[in-house]
Amino acid sequence: METVLNTTSANAMLKELYDGQKIQIATYTNNPFLAMIPKSHDFGGKYKPLPIIYNNSQGRSATFATALANQTSASIDHFLLTRASDYSIATIQNELMLASETDPMSFMQGSKVLIDRALSQCVNSLCSALFRTGTGTIGAISTISTGVITLVNAGDIVQFELNQVLQANATDGGTPRAALGYVIAVNRAAGTLTVSDVGYGGAAGTPSGWTAADSLLVQGDNNLKIKGLGAWLPLTAPTSTPFFGVDRSVDSRLGGLRWDGRSQTIEEAALDALGLVGREGGNVSKAVTSFSDYTNLEKSLGSKVQYIDLKGPAEVGFRGIRINGPTSFVDVFPDRSCPSKLMYMLDMDTWKLECLGDAPMILKYGDNLDMLRVSNSDASEVRIGYYAQLGCNDPGKNIVVQLS
Repeated sequence: METVLNTTSANAMLKELYDGQKIQIATYTNNPFLAMIPKSHDFGGKYKPLPIIYNNSQGRSATFATALANQTSASIDHFLLTRASDYSIATIQNELMLASETDPMSFMQGSKVLIDRALSQCVNSLCSALFRTGTGTIGAISTISTGVITLVNAGDIVQFELNQVLQANATDGGTPRAALGYVIAVNRAAGTLTVSDVGYGGAAGTPSGWTAADSLLVQGDNNLKIKGLGAWLPLTAPTSTPFFGVDRSVDSRLGGLRWDGRSQTIEEAALDALGLVGREGGNVSKAVTSFSDYTNLEKSLGSKVQYIDLKGPAEVGFRGIRINGPTSFVDVFPDRSCPSKLMYMLDMDTWKLECLGDAPMILKYGDNLDMLRVSNSDASEVRIGYYAQLGCNDPGKNIVVQLS
């Protein structure tokens, strides 16, 4: 019989707190895009192929001989998806467990705070990655002075947390500068953060080489994150550089559509973009944008605004706005992880988050324990993570809109 609360006896209680359904509910709250995107949980093997037919056979003419001579096969390719991994770890001192051995709920409350925060950080990382290009960039420096950073897009402040260890990159996806920045303060109203160049809790200071226009990323993320909407639907037409093995420059059906609405009202930009994607056969059902741009759309629509309550998995609900497109109604909703001045208009039937297991999940190993003994410390740890990739089997039926 166990006489102290340890990793074995605590494991049963953690299962009660953190079964798959409860993690799912916690994950989807306030993360509508993650909640609504279809998911697959069997992403095994080396890679997962997503086949796409992007052009018809061309043996057609009003003249039989010409049709015969000019026939070509249909254009078929496949994206070879590979997984990206992400981790968040919480360590719990053994002393906390011993101090609560006669009151299990005391342990539950103490550890739950730590695990919830680790889970939340992993969820935030996943949600951020779903909108970005895979380089790890979560914001860019507008100005920096004595460690105080003003971001290019103030809305990106939601990506930053106290005690993050940041790197700066002169070119998005390039080689990060050697100096690290430790976040010591975040001003969410002003869209600024302060870093130290000496360590956790150190004095404010600008790390060596950091300058305006640098991209910011969490240490260890460079070019290792999920390739999100920003990669599948880039703002500029893709080049011949392979994307999951595919040359997307040969047909825009492979690299998605884009609309520059910076000279229009947000309502006009959305409607023109819907006209373009509708012409290309897209059946857009959902659109996602930042909170500031959602508010601008709401104001632009005025008395024409139609609200809709969107229902995601696990009975998690979200408020959105319904607009009329040329082929269907489109539900627009805000997501705090979506970069500002962008709107992604999506045919949701073409998207899937391909996962190996759940994303995120408590990582278990051969002993199937939720908690692991730390080999070099008087503590136990919970490891949270995921192995996943965003996939689209028909990018040309989706569009990214630049907003003013």
